[in-house]
Amino acid sequence: MSLPKREERPTMTPRERVLTALRGEVPDRVPIVECIDWLPMVGLARLLEVKVPAADEPFAFEQLSARLTRALGIDAIWICMPLGGTPIDEQLVRDRYGSVYRLSRHGEPTVETGPIGSLDDTAGFDMAGRLTPADFDCVREARRLLGPDYPVWFYFADTFKLSWKLRGGMEALLWDFVTDPALVHALARITTDATIATVRGAAEAGADVLLMEGDLAANKAPIFSPAHFREYVKPYYAEIVAAAHDCGLPIVKHSDGNMWPLMEDLIEVGFDGYNPIQPQCMDIAEAKQKLGDRICLVGNIDCVEVLVSGEEAEVARTVRQTIEVAAPGGGYILASSNSVHSDVRSQNYLAMVAAGRKYGTYDA
Repeated sequence: MSLPKREERPTMTPRERVLTALRGEVPDRVPIVECIDWLPMVGLARLLEVKVPAADEPFAFEQLSARLTRALGIDAIWICMPLGGTPIDEQLVRDRYGSVYRLSRHGEPTVETGPIGSLDDTAGFDMAGRLTPADFDCVREARRLLGPDYPVWFYFADTFKLSWKLRGGMEALLWDFVTDPALVHALARITTDATIATVRGAAEAGADVLLMEGDLAANKAPIFSPAHFREYVKPYYAEIVAAAHDCGLPIVKHSDGNMWPLMEDLIEVGFDGYNPIQPQCMDIAEAKQKLGDRICLVGNIDCVEVLVSGEEAEVARTVRQTIEVAAPGGGYILASSNSVHSDVRSQNYLAMVAAGRKYGTYDA
C-alpha cells in the first residue's frame, strides 16, 4: 500500500522537496537524506561504480558525497566542518580550542582532556573568534559540486556537547550542573556565541539546512533532568534557533535516546525538525500522532539491527511501515536512526533507498 493519492504536482528538485517537508508540508515524495561515514561511502561507491577520490585529496568527502547523492538518487548527504587539530602522537590530537582527543578507528574520537578546569579559565576564552572563513569552504565546495537543485545539509555540535568537550568529558560537565552553575552558564555562553557564528558562517557559504547534533538522552531517559535542561541548555538553544531563522535557514535537532521528556521544549524553542526518533526507545507512530503537525520528523530506520544484520526484505518492510505511519500529511524525511556507519551493510542501505523511492510517493 502506498500513500493516499493526492492531486498531481510537478516533480520537485531535491532542495524543494527537503525544504517543503521541513515546513511540515507535503512534497512530491518523501525526501531521503543521510549521514554516511567515509568508509561506508567508499563501499557504496564501489558497488555503484562511482569514482572515489583519495582520502587526503582536498574536499574528498564533499566530492564523494555529491557523486553518491546523485548515484543513489537521494536528496542529501550531510556534511560537517572539519574538526582540524594538531597531532600530539599517533593516538592523540589537540583541536584548535585545546581539547585533546584519543583517535579511534571506529566512531568519534574520545575526549581525554579539555582547556577549561574552572570558572577562571573561561575569562577571555573566545571560541567564536577562532573561526575563519576557510572553515566554511566545505560548504562552498558542496554548493559548487551539487549546484542549485540539491540542498547543502550542514551539521555541527550543540552547546552541551561543545561545553563538555571543553571540560574534558561529559561527566565533568554533569557534575558542574550540580556543583558549579556559574561555570556551566559561562561555558554555555562561550559555546553559544561560537555556534551562532557557525550558523552565520554556514549560511553565508551557501548552506540550506542546519542540523545541530549532540546527544541529550540514553535509551531510557534524558541524561539530565528536564529542570537542568531548561536552566542550562534551552535558553541557549533558543538563541541558536533564532539566529538560524534570521539567516533564513531551517534547523533540525539531533539526539539519540528517549527524548520524550524534552520534546515539548524542543518544539517551544522552535526547531523545524527532530532526528533520529530512535526506534529502540521512541515509537514513530506515537511521534507522528503527538508531534507530527508541529515538527518535521527525520529518520527512524533502525541502524542498530535492521540495517546491520537484517535481510533486504526486512529493510524494505521496515521502510514501508515507517512511511505509512510517518509520511501522511507531510513533515517526514526518511533517514537512518543515526547514520550509515561501518557496520551497516551496503546492500541494506541500497534496499532502504529503493524502498523509500517505491513507497514514498504521494501521487500513487
